[in-house]
Amino acid sequence: MLVSEAQRLGAFAVLAVSLTVYGASLIYARLSIRETPLLWGNQGPGLMAVEVAGDRAKDGIYFLPKGSTFETIRKIVEIQGMNHREKMEGVRISDGSALLISPQGEVNIGEMAAAKKLALGLRIDLNFATADELSLVPGIGKKIADQIVQLRKKRGRFRDISDLTAVAGIKQNKLNILKRYLNVSAVP
Repeated sequence: MLVSEAQRLGAFAVLAVSLTVYGASLIYARLSIRETPLLWGNQGPGLMAVEVAGDRAKDGIYFLPKGSTFETIRKIVEIQGMNHREKMEGVRISDGSALLISPQGEVNIGEMAAAKKLALGLRIDLNFATADELSLVPGIGKKIADQIVQLRKKRGRFRDISDLTAVAGIKQNKLNILKRYLNVSAVP
């Protein structure tokens, strides 16, 4: 059987491409895939979502055991250079909290943005949400969000989610849907 020069070059090209693909797959398999070093890097029952912002290496949302103190979170996330550690000692962090780290190493505790909370399946507080934040909730448009904020200003604060039925356009069926996205903080 005679093999032409073109056939020989074609077979050589197929062999070269095959070896290149095989070699690349070996190299890719040996590369370390960066995974979070935290055992609690996944959302699940008994865990709370806490956002860390301001320290580029540590920025992100962490899922930690509910009831974790600031000191526990500081050790897990390895926040360095705390200027007021004693002020934060024993402080409990809640689901949806945000730890904001300044360039000087000071940490302030705030709330995660409403859009992030909703994306994570967390509820937003009816007594603190702005009209723009409320309008992110399915079933609440800009008009109803403005009415909710006006009612809150008039009443001072909501005592229960069912107080929303005083807003035009919110009946029991819609209220049942909204309960998945909203909560009311405890009244002091």
